[in-house]
Amino acid sequence: MQLVIMNSTNPMNLNRKPRLLKLMILMAMLVCGKVEAQVGPKDPSQDAVTIGKSYSISSSILGEDRPYLVYLPDDYNPSGDPIAVLYLLDGSGHFHHTTGIVSFLKNQGRIPNMLVVAIPNTSDRTHDLTPTIELDSSAKTGFPSAGGADKMLAFIRDELIPAIDSTYHTNSYRILVGHSFGGIFSVNALMKEPELFDAHISISPSMWWDKQNLVSRADSFLESTDTLDVFYYMTMGNEGGAMLGGAMKLAALFEEKSPQKFHWDFKVMEEETHGSIPHRSTYNGLESIFKDWFRVDLAELYTIGGLPAVDLHFKDISSKFGYVMHPSESQMNSLGYDFMNKNAYGKALDIFLENIKRFPKSSNVYDSVAEAYMELGEKDKAIEHYRKSLVINPGNANGVEKLKKLGIDFDPMKDEISLSELQKKEIIGIYEAPEIGKVEITLHDDKLKVFTPGLPEQIMHAFPENKFVLTPANVTLTFFRNIDGNVGGFEVQQGIGETSRVIKKE
Repeated sequence: MQLVIMNSTNPMNLNRKPRLLKLMILMAMLVCGKVEAQVGPKDPSQDAVTIGKSYSISSSILGEDRPYLVYLPDDYNPSGDPIAVLYLLDGSGHFHHTTGIVSFLKNQGRIPNMLVVAIPNTSDRTHDLTPTIELDSSAKTGFPSAGGADKMLAFIRDELIPAIDSTYHTNSYRILVGHSFGGIFSVNALMKEPELFDAHISISPSMWWDKQNLVSRADSFLESTDTLDVFYYMTMGNEGGAMLGGAMKLAALFEEKSPQKFHWDFKVMEEETHGSIPHRSTYNGLESIFKDWFRVDLAELYTIGGLPAVDLHFKDISSKFGYVMHPSESQMNSLGYDFMNKNAYGKALDIFLENIKRFPKSSNVYDSVAEAYMELGEKDKAIEHYRKSLVINPGNANGVEKLKKLGIDFDPMKDEISLSELQKKEIIGIYEAPEIGKVEITLHDDKLKVFTPGLPEQIMHAFPENKFVLTPANVTLTFFRNIDGNVGGFEVQQGIGETSRVIKKE
């Protein structure tokens, strides 16, 4: 499989529900399917995996054309929520592993959606990334072209960032990542343009540079700065001498003279070399920057101040990271089950009822409310909400089972409809799930069937309002059309409040 960069001239908790088999089958279908080997010669371009695109901008500040690489997340939507941007120095060397980290952490819910803009080096890396030499006269002989960091920073500020913001749907949150000379570029940028980046990941910065002059400059800068709303994450590998000493002095200044709102973290990674440290630093740095994004105890917040306290937390992180954030259906559901597990059924019911108000089209919210009513002994209300859940999702086997225990026989397939031959023809084809997963929909014995290598076949049942259920997995999906009007794929309910889009290939 070939990895390529395309060139262009234009710029929390598990819920207490017996659905493990269903989820296991679904995850296997959409995440863990097989990739079958190809026999015989094949055009390599057909297997190309595009991880980004290369562009160029004519810089009047630098007096040259500067290339840059752009990674867009798979679900980037120019009409959706604006996303943050990570600016990456030494772009050619770090683009591949950094975009992989960003994609992985986003898919795991550890960071928000993010665009990566990588800035490759051109003719003189030392010139572009190093501050002016002021103290070390001997260094001027060894690095005669040094000192162009301020011009490079001006290029990023005045030319590259405006180009990115005018082309993509970005928010105001920016991260700068730099390694070695790129690390001291970051330190210099923090002092020269403290409001340009909201967070920095400075990886093994060459703090020996210019007899550690950046430490002295940082001392004066921090002393004279009252407020600095920035997160600064810095690492150092198994490097000693002035390299480690300079970083430790800078960390000591951060500890002693941190302005208001300034947050920082410094990690010495003794198991990493100067060359190996960027990957681990970027991964850990992003998690550290966005720790408030995913590390939150909603039950504690609710206990302190109820739902207003929960909503206030999301309002605060929305303001901090530039995203409009609300508690998700899954988070609210998990919060409710936290209290169900503590036998606090009244509190759980209040949370579940609020989830109905916020997500009225979800089958799960009614199912959860029904379970709370069962625990409270309100049988009629439990039946009512299980029925509502099954109207939305006929594949909710849990609802059918619960109703049966309550003495109600409910046929989830009673509203199944027949499709026309044209409708069946539109649906039949080969589909592909993200990352893996060939899914084939065929017609056998006048029934639509779904095949995934290594898994039991599924029968597809159609319901009104573009609703389909697969049995025996009891998975619900809906089809969507492309701009040309043809079936483009389907969306599968992959978890509570989460969907996965599967694209039609043939």
